[in-house]
Amino acid sequence: MTGSDPLDSLRRRALHHAFEDGAIDLVVGIFTLMVGVATQRRVFLGLALVYLLAMAMAWKWLHDGLSSRRTGYAELPDYPPKQLLSVILLAGCVTMGVVAVLTLSHGRLWSLDAWPTWTPMLSGVVLAGGFVHTALRSGLVRFHFYAAVSVGASLFFWLYPFGPRINPSDRLTLPFFVLAAVLIVVGSATIARFVRSRPIVSQEVSGDR
Repeated sequence: MTGSDPLDSLRRRALHHAFEDGAIDLVVGIFTLMVGVATQRRVFLGLALVYLLAMAMAWKWLHDGLSSRRTGYAELPDYPPKQLLSVILLAGCVTMGVVAVLTLSHGRLWSLDAWPTWTPMLSGVVLAGGFVHTALRSGLVRFHFYAAVSVGASLFFWLYPFGPRINPSDRLTLPFFVLAAVLIVVGSATIARFVRSRPIVSQEVSGDR
């Protein structure tokens, strides 16, 4: 006797349907860019929750416009974009919180002299975890690719010897920008392919009703 939930496959298919059109990639990419900017302009972190809700609503509008007349409508048990968007926000906020504690202990908040260079890896691991979780729940391989980009970009900006050309704060921000660019490019390509491969289905009223 297995303890697996018989509804798991249905949830997986519903998430696959919700994310296959690429709208989530585009919206998450834009939000990732916002969080990246907020790591430099930290006052924007206070507005991040507002941005998150706005991006979730934008996904709903874009997804419905792309999919409703092509692949139909699937009822979801929750509001999936909020989970992934929350992980993006968490990656920025947790990392900045750790930096705040470490720099304040050296006498000045956000001091670049005390800013640890390994912070990109902390955010990268959080981001990768969110993308892997999404990939496993939806069955879409491209989210594994995003996880790899998150770790790869973070590792590069942590270890590459840029010297004085960029400061430790930039090392945290730039992986967010790289990931955002990849998400937006792949998301746009996915949307274009989805629109080409899934023509709009005309709605015909049955004469039997």
